[in-house]
Amino acid sequence: MGTQDIYEVCYHAPAAKVVVMHMEAINHCLLTRIELKKFLRQERLDDRVQVPADGEWLEF
Repeated sequence: MGTQDIYEVCYHAPAAKVVVMHMEAINHCLLTRIELKKFLRQERLDDRVQVPADGEWLEF
């Protein structure tokens, strides 16, 4: 998924919290965490989308 795909998920599921995983892996290396976080700030989605670091655990 790219930035537009993530935007679409957030648009169509406005109450959802989104977690973006497998960043910077071989098959996803075109979009970095830094670029994604910048996009999320610009679109005001950074409060709804989490981009965990490698090995980071999240609890819900």
